[in-house]
Amino acid sequence: MGVTTRFRSALVSHSIHRGYIDQVARSGGLPLGIPTVEPEFCDDYLHTVDGLLLTGGEDIDPRFSPGTPRQRDYTYHPRRDAFEFRLARRALDRGLPVLGICRGSQVLWSVTANPLIPHLPDVNGGQVLHRHSPTEPAQHSVRLVSGSKVARAYDETVVKVASLHHQGLGPQTPGDLRWRVVGHAEDGMVEAFEREDTAAPWAVGVLWHPELPVGEDRADPLIAAFVSAIGTS
Repeated sequence: MGVTTRFRSALVSHSIHRGYIDQVARSGGLPLGIPTVEPEFCDDYLHTVDGLLLTGGEDIDPRFSPGTPRQRDYTYHPRRDAFEFRLARRALDRGLPVLGICRGSQVLWSVTANPLIPHLPDVNGGQVLHRHSPTEPAQHSVRLVSGSKVARAYDETVVKVASLHHQGLGPQTPGDLRWRVVGHAEDGMVEAFEREDTAAPWAVGVLWHPELPVGEDRADPLIAAFVSAIGTS
């Protein structure tokens, strides 16, 4: 299974948060780190994996997300965006199982021509905290649509999640691939979605972080369902 990485400029290195690796391995998958390289290498990577996990990280450059306003004094990472947008689109077109987590879900939402909300507190007035700081997650509840892939994975319709984002998902626009929204926070913000066509390959995006906390000897049910979907695809 391919797992995307972050490029750490200060360390001059690519990295993957331990939680992603632990959870994939604990669920029976074999994680393969995919570094940010030139977009023309996307197909080569996708030929070697049977599923794609798009991980969290930096905000998406608005040039890659139509209708998303640019934020002042924010450093974007367009090289990662260019690579992961092509990687995600190619994976969806190939019918690979895909799970987008936080930024990864925003990549899935944006690559299918949907805008992002640049800063949730400007919209929800702080009614629900989706993070305490860029490094400190918040805890909040998400209500799931009964019968959805995410609800079936957790066997619950209300789950408590660890959240670390300030961008959100804007209104869905007409496109060639439609998402079904299957989870909302208490402030009404979209937190989970999946492919609208139930016969289509497994593809889910969630704005929370199911790989957290690290160090616990348990498999997160959603990541386990993703790994299981790879085994049956």
